[in-house]
Parts: sequence; structure tokens; C-alpha cells
Amino acid sequence: MGNKIFKLVKFTIAITLVISIFSCKKNVETSMQLACDFADSSSTHPKAVAFQNIIDKYIGKGLPGISVLVQDSDGVWIGTGGYADIANGIKFQPCHISKAASITKLLVGTLTFKLQEEGKININDPISKYIDKSILDKIKNAEGKTIKNLMNHTTGIFDVITSSEFYLAVLNNPNKDWTQEELLKYVYDVPGYELNNPYPAHYSSTNTLLLSMCIEKATGEKHEKLLREKILDPLGMSDTYYQGRETLPTSAAQGYYDLHNNGEIVNVSNLITGSGNGYGGIYSNVFDLYKFIQALLVKKTVLTQASLNMMQEFVQEDDYFYTGASMIKKFTDKPNYGIGHTGRDLGYCADLFYFPERNITMVFFVNYGTDGNSALKPVFMDFESELVDEILL
Repeated sequence: MGNKIFKLVKFTIAITLVISIFSCKKNVETSMQLACDFADSSSTHPKAVAFQNIIDKYIGKGLPGISVLVQDSDGVWIGTGGYADIANGIKFQPCHISKAASITKLLVGTLTFKLQEEGKININDPISKYIDKSILDKIKNAEGKTIKNLMNHTTGIFDVITSSEFYLAVLNNPNKDWTQEELLKYVYDVPGYELNNPYPAHYSSTNTLLLSMCIEKATGEKHEKLLREKILDPLGMSDTYYQGRETLPTSAAQGYYDLHNNGEIVNVSNLITGSGNGYGGIYSNVFDLYKFIQALLVKKTVLTQASLNMMQEFVQEDDYFYTGASMIKKFTDKPNYGIGHTGRDLGYCADLFYFPERNITMVFFVNYGTDGNSALKPVFMDFESELVDEILL
């Protein structure tokens, strides 16, 4: 989730050897071979060979499956490589849905601004207006924080997905659908982060978990219901699902990771890392995410310009990474920066970015997890960097 590395400690990995991970019910069913139908310029795009060569190069380096969509002045290019399901020989297709992980935060943030425009919530409200004192008193650094602090990661609240105890619980109960309150017990009384200039932000998935609770208190409705009614359905995102709150179709790509740190990737699709609680869980494909970011940032039909301006009030987390209100700015070391969000989970990665200075959109999915350290993590990072370089060339 996001760009932060959670630490899978050695005793946790060892426990996986004695837990029947692969004998339990799979939450992500076996993928199906699909036939995709989408109007694009792939065959005539001048960078078609270069883009496909990058995909093929990194499949050759060990990434299991990749799907990419690039929209620029020459049209829309779409390409894939590798497998959505290795065991069953199912090739990764553009219409295969895959886990978008923390791109969920951008969707939930967009919903929050939509609700603010409707007068149902205000991002400058203190979170204490919506979350019980009995809960906030147990969360370090929560006192005095606002919804905006949650959205731009300036709370200093501990990140639940960095808890080794939480991952041990996930390994022991892989298919569990977590509630918000169940997840917060791994945050209670844990020291938070010290925020200092020039880096006053610290990315934490707990922030968006708490945001989902604020939404539900403010509206009296489940945030997943509002997300579908106000964002997904109006934009025609019919191939987008919210794991933990909705049933996934059998066409979902499997997710992989070098779980035992032995150079062999294994299927970890059934390990649910708190999906459906604001910070992660969205499954989608390059087509649906393209629809979303085009509507949000290009056509600007989802939110008002005032809301988009607030979303893009960025603060700096490190030298090249900035957090806005549920949006991030990345690639500031490149010729042009991108705005959108990354997604990183145990068995999946995704990027969704718009490069405003060039009017270019990039969407990709990789069904390998890079939130933990493994030999393929730098391979993925090289893939992302090389693809962006080619896009901006």
C-alpha cells in the first residue's frame, strides 16, 4: 500500500511453512482467459515497439504478469506480457482485473470531496467529530487532527500495515474480511511518527482507514456503498470491485510474491491485507482506471476545480514524493512529474498517473508484490522507471 515497505519478520515467514495457506478457500479464484475489446491506437502508435519491449524485458527478468495503458498525443497504447495465472497458463490480458491496492485511497479521497461538495462532510473538521473519544484516546498523535490531516498524511499516526503482529494474524487467517475496529487494535498505543520540516508528512494507511470511518459517521451509510453509487457506477467502472466488501469475479489475476525468500514466487492471492477498509482492496483493470483518471483530472467531470485544487495541495514526504489530499505527486526527479497514486500490496502493484505538463496518462498493473523486500523488488522499480522514461521521452 502506497510506497512504504512493511517488514515481514523472519518468524512470520517461518510460520507460513506450517500454516495451510494454500489449502484454505481461495478468495481470488482461478483466472480465466479473456478476450478484450477496446478501441486503441496500439498498432500504429510510434512507441508501440519500445513499450512492448519494456514489458517483455521485465517479464524476462521474472515479473509474472504486466498490463499497461499509455495515452499521449499519439493515441492510446495498450500492451501486456506474462501470466495472470501461472499454474493454469492464463496469459495476462488488458481486461484482467488485478489488485490496485492503495489506488483505493485516491478513489476514497475523491468520494470524500464529492461528499464535501454535497455538504455532508468538511475536510477541515476534526476527526473527533466523527470518531469516538474511546477510540482516538488509544491512537497516538490522533488528538487535534483533522480529516485533511488524514488525507494528506500529516497526522503522524502509526501505519497498521507495518505491524508484524497484523501480518502474523493475516497469515494465520488468510481469508478474513477485516473490520475497521479489528484493524485498529494493531495501532492502539503504538508510538506514531515524528513529523518535522522539510518533510512534514509520513504516509500511513491508518489515515485512510480512519477516513472511511469518518465518512460512515457523517453520512450514516457504508463507504463502499457510497463509493459505488457516487464514483464507480456513474463512471461506468463495471470491471472494478472492492475486495472485502464485494465478491470478486473469477477473472481476477492471481498475485505472487517470494514469500519464503528463496527465489521462488508463490501464489499469495488469498492473503487479504485488510482490504475493504479505505486504504486498499480495489480490483480493477487498465481500462476502468483510465476512465476514472480521465474523468477526474482531464475532463474534470467528477469534482469541481475548487476540490481538485485542494486535492493538489501537496506536502513533502521525502526528496521525490509528495502527499496531497488522497493524491500523491511522484516522478519529480523526471523531466515531468505525475499526479495520481501508486498501489503496493503483498502480491500486487499498480500505478495510476496523469502527467499534467504533457497531458499523458499512465496506468499499469503488475501481479507481484513489492511492499516487502525481495530480489524482484528492484526489478519492478527499474520497470517503473524505464517505462516512465520512455513515456516522457
